[in-house]
Amino acid sequence: MDEQRITIQVTDLLPPKKAAEYLGVTTMTLWRWVRDSKIIPVLLDHTYFHINELNRVKALKEEQNVKATRFLS
Repeated sequence: MDEQRITIQVTDLLPPKKAAEYLGVTTMTLWRWVRDSKIIPVLLDHTYFHINELNRVKALKEEQNVKATRFLS
Protein backbone atom coordinates (compact mmCIF):
# COMPACT_ATOMS: atom_id res chain seq x y z
CA MET A 1 0.00 0.00 0.00
CA ASP A 2 1.36 3.42 -0.94
CA GLU A 3 1.67 5.97 1.80
CA GLN A 4 0.16 9.37 1.19
CA ARG A 5 1.94 12.33 2.70
CA ILE A 6 0.17 15.61 3.26
CA THR A 7 0.87 18.74 5.25
CA ILE A 8 -1.53 19.48 8.08
CA GLN A 9 -1.86 22.10 10.76
CA VAL A 10 -1.42 20.87 14.32
CA THR A 11 -4.37 23.06 15.32
CA ASP A 12 -6.59 20.87 13.10
CA LEU A 13 -5.87 17.77 15.20
CA LEU A 14 -7.78 16.58 18.25
CA PRO A 15 -6.73 13.90 20.73
CA PRO A 16 -9.09 10.91 21.10
CA LYS A 17 -10.96 12.21 24.16
CA LYS A 18 -11.70 15.59 22.54
CA ALA A 19 -12.56 13.91 19.23
CA ALA A 20 -15.07 11.64 20.98
CA GLU A 21 -16.63 14.63 22.75
CA TYR A 22 -16.86 16.50 19.44
CA LEU A 23 -18.71 13.55 17.89
CA GLY A 24 -20.90 13.01 20.94
CA VAL A 25 -19.71 9.43 21.49
CA THR A 26 -17.54 7.63 24.02
CA THR A 27 -13.86 7.02 23.42
CA MET A 28 -14.66 3.30 23.27
CA THR A 29 -17.04 3.93 20.37
CA LEU A 30 -14.39 6.06 18.66
CA TRP A 31 -11.84 3.22 18.93
CA ARG A 32 -14.40 0.75 17.59
CA TRP A 33 -14.94 3.02 14.58
CA VAL A 34 -11.17 3.11 14.04
CA ARG A 35 -11.04 -0.69 14.25
CA ASP A 36 -13.92 -0.95 11.75
CA SER A 37 -12.32 1.66 9.41
CA LYS A 38 -15.23 4.06 9.83
CA ILE A 39 -12.84 6.84 10.82
CA ILE A 40 -9.16 7.27 10.00
CA PRO A 41 -6.79 8.54 12.68
CA VAL A 42 -3.59 10.52 12.19
CA LEU A 43 -0.64 8.66 13.68
CA LEU A 44 2.15 10.90 14.92
CA ASP A 45 3.85 10.59 18.29
CA HIS A 46 0.31 9.85 19.55
CA THR A 47 -3.00 9.21 17.82
CA TYR A 48 -5.03 12.23 16.73
CA PHE A 49 -8.08 12.91 14.62
CA HIS A 50 -8.17 15.58 11.92
CA ILE A 51 -11.08 18.00 12.11
CA ASN A 52 -12.05 17.33 8.47
CA GLU A 53 -12.34 13.60 9.19
CA LEU A 54 -14.37 14.34 12.31
CA ASN A 55 -16.70 16.62 10.33
CA ARG A 56 -17.15 13.89 7.68
CA VAL A 57 -18.12 11.32 10.30
CA LYS A 58 -20.31 13.80 12.18
CA ALA A 59 -22.24 14.59 8.98
CA LEU A 60 -22.78 10.87 8.31
CA LYS A 61 -23.93 10.35 11.89
CA GLU A 62 -26.40 13.25 11.64
CA GLU A 63 -27.67 11.97 8.28
CA GLN A 64 -28.34 8.56 9.82
CA ASN A 65 -30.18 10.21 12.72
CA VAL A 66 -32.41 12.13 10.29
CA LYS A 67 -33.22 8.94 8.37
CA ALA A 68 -34.04 7.12 11.62
CA THR A 69 -36.28 10.00 12.74
CA ARG A 70 -38.16 9.97 9.43
CA PHE A 71 -38.60 6.22 9.70
CA LEU A 72 -40.06 6.53 13.20
CA SER A 73 -42.38 9.42 12.28
